[in-house]
Amino acid sequence: MAQSHRYRRNVLSSALLLAMLPTLSVAAQEAASSEPTKELDTVTVTGSRIKRAQVEGPAPVNVITADQIKKEGFVTVYDVLTTLTEATGTVEADSQWGSHTPNASGLNLRGMGPNRTLLLVNGRRVADYPLPYGGETNFSNYSNIPAAAVERVEVLTGGASAIYGSDAIAGVVNVILKTNYDGDEFRIRGGSSTEGGRDTWDLSWAGGKTGQQWSVTYALQYNKRDPLFGRDRPAMDDSDDAPYSSWNTEQRKVGFRPTVGLALIDAGSGMRLAPPTGTCEKFGGEYYTADRLTYNYATDTINNTGRLCGMSADYANWLLTGGAENLSGNLYGTWDFANGMQAWSNIAVYHSEALWSTSPPSVYLVDDANGYFIDQQSGSPLIGSRQLTANEVGGMDKLRNTNRELSWDWSAGLRGSFADRFDWNASVGRSYYRVEERQNVVDEQKSYDYFLGPRLGTTADGEAIYDLNEERWWNPITPAAYGQFGTVAVNKAASWVNQASFDVTGDLFEGWAGPIAFAAVVEAAQQGYKLNPDARAGIDFDLQNVDRGGGERTRYSAGVEFQVPLLTSLTATAAARYDRYGSYKAFNSADTLDIGSQKETTWNFGLEWRPLDNLLVRGSYATSFHAPDMHYLLGQPSTAAETSTDQLRCIQSGAYLVNNCGVGNTDVWYQFDVNRRGTPLLKSETGDSWTVGFVWDVMQNLSFTADYWAISLDDMIVDVGSEEILTSEAGCLTGKKINNTTWTNPAGEAYCAGILARVNRDSEGRLVSIERGPFNLANREVKGIDVSGRYRLDTDNWGDFQFGFNYTNQLSTKEQKYDNDPNPERRDRDLRSKLRASVAWQRGNWNANVYADRVGSVPGVRYHWNAADTSTTGGCLPFADGYVPSDSPGLNCHEPATLPNGQPNPNPNAGQSTKRYFGRVGPFITWNFNVGYRISEHAKLNFYVNNAFNAASWNHKDPYKLDYDFAPTRLLSAVGREVAMEYVFTF
Repeated sequence: MAQSHRYRRNVLSSALLLAMLPTLSVAAQEAASSEPTKELDTVTVTGSRIKRAQVEGPAPVNVITADQIKKEGFVTVYDVLTTLTEATGTVEADSQWGSHTPNASGLNLRGMGPNRTLLLVNGRRVADYPLPYGGETNFSNYSNIPAAAVERVEVLTGGASAIYGSDAIAGVVNVILKTNYDGDEFRIRGGSSTEGGRDTWDLSWAGGKTGQQWSVTYALQYNKRDPLFGRDRPAMDDSDDAPYSSWNTEQRKVGFRPTVGLALIDAGSGMRLAPPTGTCEKFGGEYYTADRLTYNYATDTINNTGRLCGMSADYANWLLTGGAENLSGNLYGTWDFANGMQAWSNIAVYHSEALWSTSPPSVYLVDDANGYFIDQQSGSPLIGSRQLTANEVGGMDKLRNTNRELSWDWSAGLRGSFADRFDWNASVGRSYYRVEERQNVVDEQKSYDYFLGPRLGTTADGEAIYDLNEERWWNPITPAAYGQFGTVAVNKAASWVNQASFDVTGDLFEGWAGPIAFAAVVEAAQQGYKLNPDARAGIDFDLQNVDRGGGERTRYSAGVEFQVPLLTSLTATAAARYDRYGSYKAFNSADTLDIGSQKETTWNFGLEWRPLDNLLVRGSYATSFHAPDMHYLLGQPSTAAETSTDQLRCIQSGAYLVNNCGVGNTDVWYQFDVNRRGTPLLKSETGDSWTVGFVWDVMQNLSFTADYWAISLDDMIVDVGSEEILTSEAGCLTGKKINNTTWTNPAGEAYCAGILARVNRDSEGRLVSIERGPFNLANREVKGIDVSGRYRLDTDNWGDFQFGFNYTNQLSTKEQKYDNDPNPERRDRDLRSKLRASVAWQRGNWNANVYADRVGSVPGVRYHWNAADTSTTGGCLPFADGYVPSDSPGLNCHEPATLPNGQPNPNPNAGQSTKRYFGRVGPFITWNFNVGYRISEHAKLNFYVNNAFNAASWNHKDPYKLDYDFAPTRLLSAVGREVAMEYVFTF
């Protein structure tokens, strides 16, 4: 059981332990007295299995307490984790087009990727989020952790595989839940955004009871956040909300082309057939009558391609910020046996339902074979396009999609001690996560049946003939009519992990400078996931994303750790661990997968030197690994349609010589399928990390820490994307790029053979599909510094103050995709620094807190790098008419007077140049304020103002970001200022 060691410790260090572990309050208060030497209970701190009395060890651990989460104004665990200064990497935004995980929240420490940070709950692994991040990797969801049940969160940054195994490349987030809690606390909080929308509610009840031999701790939490859509922020609900500086030549000349609400197009002439008078006005303001103007830059002419019903706000129903209705609970209990052994068990359950949307259901009347149909009455080849409105489908929710999620985690075990010095713990558990994704879509054939009727015949050229029902087409439909062709696509996914472990820790014997401590662990686990997309996807309707794959694998692990005092002031720690992944079983695959197994041995070493009572100098080195994510290995062909430039045909046709390889040239710009398949024979990613720094208790109640760190990763798994495949295919066969520069082979003949095998073309040479997938290719290295400070000031007249700050600066970021690639400094290409700070005040029944975080600037979208990736060349600014010259280093933002074929360049800006652009967006500073008043011994009121100065994506637009939603939304949401009131009652 708990052990005690005598050691010297000053007031602040003891206060840190007190904040982290309230159950040690008596011992910590004693250590804060004038006596120089006191006894403190030992505890396990993330990064080691050996119990210790010191909070600080050889590697830095950031501790966030439940009280800190509340004081700083946060409601969820994920809200506060995103403010960690170590989280310098970005993740998919809620509003991001094409997101595969719209209701999940990942964490990206050190910019190493959300799949390279290990999430633990009470030191145990939990099931991955079932859907793959970006359609590629497995990762952990941090938004399903019930904040009411959390005692503290410990964050270790750096490699920790020698302690915890795979995934701990960038760090470990260990969520410690409440245990042995006595009493009850009820909280109710309600709030809203001052800009409108985004109402929030949070109710929680946490408490516990203890008896002579037993204890039970429970927590129940209900949380509701309304999602925010484009219509809730008028500055972001339409294409023309993009900053004018981002508008292209056509947009500056004729404005934005109206997004189709309702249109009928003659496929032969490209002209829109004008809707009958008054048609657009029948749709309750969702549509307006518009001319679709096009602009020919080469000839400086405007062409009217006919009238249609344009959407009044084309992004009105697109998601800006996610919301959900969540219910979670946690129950923990213990039973003490007479022989000193204790049994324990924990069950946590989470249920969530969220609304989201980026593309509401639409109707497209085309023939699959030809891209149009023949109208019997007019004899014309027609294309119909129709965006359905809320009134037609039966309400706004029918335009949106729903994620329903359920996860639960159960564990139980026995713990005790033997030989009066060793503690042991044996446990088993199962963690399970299920997602049901429901998307509102249109059944293609049923929509044909409703608007076109039966197929009447086929022309001599094989074109389908229909009789368009214009009465239905040009008028609003009813929800009952929508029910004839609207449907719900259901994608299901699940993941799980079954695990058992046994560990032991204690002092082996007394060494020459103190007791030599020891810990050992053995583990066994079975991990699995399964994706079940709707079987109708790609047949009856198209879906935004269709991910397929699934399987199981086993893991066996064993590790050992030692803590050895070398001198009274110098302590060494060392650990080693062996992990074996194998026994793979693929689901729903006709292929025989020869995956084999991954076997990795990792180790670490650390030193703690205390030359003074108030100074710790520390350093650590660790090796780490990341076993290939299961979806990297077992992902089955998952298809998505993509429209892009066929670069090979662009070069072979000569279109690249006249800069005609984009939209409008249907010979080289068209749609094809992109398949993504796992790669069975992947190796583990391997890396190492090291830290060196100090903890200095400068004076009573004042402390600073500073650490320099470095993380490197080899054989990093990356997906070879569609753009690289198209560029490399053209380069392998022609030696050129479409910008008329020379293509360089990055990896020899084998690389070209692998690329060409991934491209499928028809007999005419047009792309049918390409296949992308993961490979062990890249190497990544990051370095930086972390600095933190804490100060407590107690006054007689003004109250008590607590000050704290954390700062991270990522000094270096380098990544090579191929070994022969250049390896330039990439620090400026992403987020470089973060700062968080708070001031807490308490006097009598009043308390207040001021919190601020600063997220450093990020490159603007026009901040490009040259193709060779050897230097930061910057992008090119547009000319006054919106035309942007090539950012190729050779052209240097100069529009040539002649074309590559020697003919005069017809561009109006020929012979002129613009400047390079090195602009960044940000930094972003967010302020939270709250004040509380204790009404009575058991009741308290809190008032919160979060993001008090309205830092939001709609008022921090990127001047050159044309695409929705016009801002770096991975760093800044559209919510803006929020206010809330909270009532707390204890009993």
